[in-house]
Amino acid sequence: MQPAAATEWLIAYASQSGAAQAIAEQLLPAFHQQHLQPALLPLNALQPGALSGYSRALFIVSTYGEGEAPDNGAAFWHRAHTARPDLTGLNYSLLALGDRGYADFCGFARWLGDWLDAAGATTALPRHELDRLDADVLHTWQQQVSQWTGLTLQAPASAPFQQWTLRERIQLNPDSPGPPAWLIRLLPVGDLPHWRAGDLAQVRIGSIQRTYSIASLPEDGALELIVRQVIHGDGSVGQGSGWLCCHAEAGATVAIQLRSNPGFHLPEDDRPGIFIGAGTGLAGLRGLLRQRQRLGCPDNWLLFGERCQQHDRWLAEELETWTSEGKLLLDRCFSRAGDQPEYVQHRLAAKAERLRQWVDRGASIHVCGSLAGMGNEIHRLLQELLTPEQWHGLQQQQRYRRDLY
Repeated sequence: MQPAAATEWLIAYASQSGAAQAIAEQLLPAFHQQHLQPALLPLNALQPGALSGYSRALFIVSTYGEGEAPDNGAAFWHRAHTARPDLTGLNYSLLALGDRGYADFCGFARWLGDWLDAAGATTALPRHELDRLDADVLHTWQQQVSQWTGLTLQAPASAPFQQWTLRERIQLNPDSPGPPAWLIRLLPVGDLPHWRAGDLAQVRIGSIQRTYSIASLPEDGALELIVRQVIHGDGSVGQGSGWLCCHAEAGATVAIQLRSNPGFHLPEDDRPGIFIGAGTGLAGLRGLLRQRQRLGCPDNWLLFGERCQQHDRWLAEELETWTSEGKLLLDRCFSRAGDQPEYVQHRLAAKAERLRQWVDRGASIHVCGSLAGMGNEIHRLLQELLTPEQWHGLQQQQRYRRDLY
């Protein structure tokens, strides 16, 4: 089969944690070997009608939470769900990334496939759905894409697991009414690898793998995580958090794979930054704030929620030092604060005017923590507090970035 002409090809992705984007980018060498230059774009960069300008497309699409579009696909969905362009000249393949732990498995990708079909596009290959990046399904899809395109696709490379040693752990919330939370500090066996603020650590303990937001920078000399100890109803502890927080002794080793998370990285400039989180979501935000402090970026605003004011002032010395030096605007909220319990979304609503002013100044917003609770509430609240122009500007300009679990 002869490869299609360069102007015919589109590779489009919608990616939250970076996995779909990485798969899309790893397709390029096969095209370049045949002197082809396909358009490689996030869905948000496309107008629905512009798809008619391509005859062949590869869509690599994640689903976020319970059937949502990833942030770099949400603006496309907003434009597309009422649009009906004529796509009868488009042949496409759709690779869907998801997690069967969620009720609407691959929900956004299925919506996209139905929308493409309704617009007259032709499915060149059956849709492939990856549960947690199932390597066998991915390999099958690659083989079929190779047969369809006439290109030789290489298996995507992934960062190796490396051995790290437990250096120390510090409890962040002694005597808190909530489960213990720990700052875990790990040192590499060998050279310290590189990562960026906002990246993730896949930790493998026995047969269990858990993903944690990284709370430190390579310049700190160690990998730091913030881990909440899981305690089951019978008093037993979770396997992963139990090992990290309780059982492992200093010097014990653990396998970790560092994962890029480009959708949560900082912007390249020093625009104002709004950082919103609760609980262990402080980990990802701390990494970003440390990077901004290192670069001397002004206008940092952190809204952080936990349980008890007396016992849950996590990383107080560090955060309050930045505050006293005028480098951080800090709003702490406590859900068990006597007669005035407050969640982070309540504080954000009370500071709505400041929020709108910062967004008008070009601020980016990073949200880290639980999707089901805080994350969904903040998402809804931002749409309520901001004007439609502000909200769509955040999405279109990739100034709204989330790391939710």
